[in-house]
Amino acid sequence: MNRNNLSRFFYILIRLVRIRLSLMVAISAMTGYFLTGTPPQLSLIFLFTGVFFLAAGTSVLNQVQECRLDALMERTKLRPIPAGEISLPAASVITVLFITSGTILLSLNGWLPMLLGLSNIVFYNLIYTPLKTKSWLAIIPGALVGAVPPLIGWTSAGFYVFHPNVLFVAVFVFLWQIPHFWLLLIKYGKEYESAGFASISKILNQRQIKTVVFGWGLVTSLFLMLFPLFGFNLKPILMFSIVILNFLFITMFYRFLFHQKDSLKITNAFILINSYAFVVFIVLIINAMIA
Repeated sequence: MNRNNLSRFFYILIRLVRIRLSLMVAISAMTGYFLTGTPPQLSLIFLFTGVFFLAAGTSVLNQVQECRLDALMERTKLRPIPAGEISLPAASVITVLFITSGTILLSLNGWLPMLLGLSNIVFYNLIYTPLKTKSWLAIIPGALVGAVPPLIGWTSAGFYVFHPNVLFVAVFVFLWQIPHFWLLLIKYGKEYESAGFASISKILNQRQIKTVVFGWGLVTSLFLMLFPLFGFNLKPILMFSIVILNFLFITMFYRFLFHQKDSLKITNAFILINSYAFVVFIVLIINAMIA
């Protein structure tokens, strides 16, 4: 394989594994690890690479499963499989390689991190993906997918999976995922419907959907304030930061959803809710490290 062909293959591979998403999942797992206060060890490398490979494998598998539907949407028709840049058999082989590698790497941290990693394949590829064309309630197992990586990180550090701290983080991520998904629905709802995906826009109009999204965002921010009930003892400055962060998030989220009408503001709301979760993770990690 010459240099041009190799570069083209890596370009296709990066898009297949949706590298930014896979990296975000791996970083989310690392968040669970650092929340234990454990200093970096070899297990952290196994965790990061293992979760990244599993996320990459599930991403490729998802595109194998939905290649026909992807071809029908403007947003996804240029993905490598519908664009004809890679065949289904080749993509399937890549899926097996990534999932096998990720499973082996996580098994080096113990059977529980490995099983949690494999559970996400069940949630994402065997439940969420097929359910997307049948019911808008697919967002529930879809949101569970995001709640698992912090648990993988926590258990990779050798801690008990049902510890209140990590359960708090998992529930927070689950709640955060719901408006995250629904913002995509607001922006790309027509494309999803035309491709055959189930959509709640047949039941609710766009303003009603925005109201539900804002309600979920509000519930998420209120849940965050329950951290003392889950054993978190935040330093005063960090507690103050959480309160200010929640106030700014709700204020800006409401404004983006209801006071601006162009699609750019939906994009801004999407960026805002992702940034909100990221800052929350940073605050909790700092608190764990200085405890």
